[in-house]
Amino acid sequence: MVSGMASRSAMSPRRARFVRNWTGRLVAFGEFIDGYDLLVIGAAILFLKPSFHLTAAQIGLVTAAAFVGTALGLVVFGDLSDRFGRRVIFMINLVVFVVASLAAAFVQDVWQLVAARFVLGVAVGMDIPTSHAFLTEIAPKSRRGRIAGSLPNMMWLSGAVTSVLLALALQPVFGDETWRWLFGLAALPAAAVLVARQFLPESPRWLSARGRVDEARRIYDALGLEPPKREVSEKRSYRMLLAGGAWRRLATVTAFFAIQAFGGAVATVAGPLIISSTGIGVSNTLYFSLLGFVVGLVAVVAGAAIIDRVNRRWLGVWTCLGVFGAGLGIAFTGEGVGLVAFWVVYAMLTWFGPGVLSWVWSTEAFPTSLRGLGSGIAQCVTRLAIALNVFLAPMLAQKHGITVVAWYACAFLVSAVIVLVSPWLATTGVELEETNSVESGKPE
Repeated sequence: MVSGMASRSAMSPRRARFVRNWTGRLVAFGEFIDGYDLLVIGAAILFLKPSFHLTAAQIGLVTAAAFVGTALGLVVFGDLSDRFGRRVIFMINLVVFVVASLAAAFVQDVWQLVAARFVLGVAVGMDIPTSHAFLTEIAPKSRRGRIAGSLPNMMWLSGAVTSVLLALALQPVFGDETWRWLFGLAALPAAAVLVARQFLPESPRWLSARGRVDEARRIYDALGLEPPKREVSEKRSYRMLLAGGAWRRLATVTAFFAIQAFGGAVATVAGPLIISSTGIGVSNTLYFSLLGFVVGLVAVVAGAAIIDRVNRRWLGVWTCLGVFGAGLGIAFTGEGVGLVAFWVVYAMLTWFGPGVLSWVWSTEAFPTSLRGLGSGIAQCVTRLAIALNVFLAPMLAQKHGITVVAWYACAFLVSAVIVLVSPWLATTGVELEETNSVESGKPE
């Protein structure tokens, strides 16, 4: 109802300018919050461990809680965003996030923290498929890779960088209590974005799929976009995810997203857990994490310049193979300049290719009426894969040290094979309505 009222209301010139200039950024800013919150645990766990005297199993549980909550939120609210609209869901999720962030800052035991992190994960899961579908639906075909893939990942990595910088700044002041501030401060940007999102419209493609074409055209005009040549009013049915060859698309994008993320977590949330096994100390571990995030951010920015110009399928194949090679280099170098060099290559290629491509492909594969759910399923399995990584990482690193990276790197070898046998992933320059109709049982 909220989204419907927002869509039908007359848009003043001032609001139209705001919508045109800020819609994509404010929607994508949800990924800044996601990146900060889900990655801050990598830094926070370094302070939580002495505060609560955590065992390796408890570290894995605390770290994985948000990812499990996110997995639940992704499927449930991805589906609800298809039913009730993108806008209403990405407003509600921020309210939940603000409350849960503040709760996490004041917990008194491990189980309270697990519960708070789980609820935070649900809030993040509410936002991801909703915002992701929205960005895909407002992106012109010539810039869809940048808007639906590069932009949210720039925001995500900016949130990760912010989490590490805050940890480094707060550690000298608050010591082992630094984790409380890291969790609590996440509420500030979330509250600010909540206020700003009040002025955003509904997704025009979602409105068109619901038969509300006039409202959709007004929003296309406000965003300064050309409506797609083929607008589709769809009757929503879960069977569309399995009709014709659509099930292959669902399986392909879900497997690719989850498997590359399982290996990619080495350069993100699991990084501090693995690097700390070398005994370099808390501060040096944080600097190592910061290096990985900054390199990733640079790689995403560089990749944005070519993601809509080259064949995305071959970009995925070659970068996955490159990450696999860098992972072997980390494992068998183990220390010194070699470790740093291969770590940089691992992070750079992860974000230059598979880390961004997985976001683009996981929404292109589905029709508008099921895009939130389809993306939510792919992201849900992905978050469970990351949760498995971070649950295993402290125990494996404790037993095997840095060589465990070689095992994780094999995920990228599998990812390269998945892309290689999926020619339909060459979606560069293809209209959105065409990418999600191929092999779906509908005419192309």
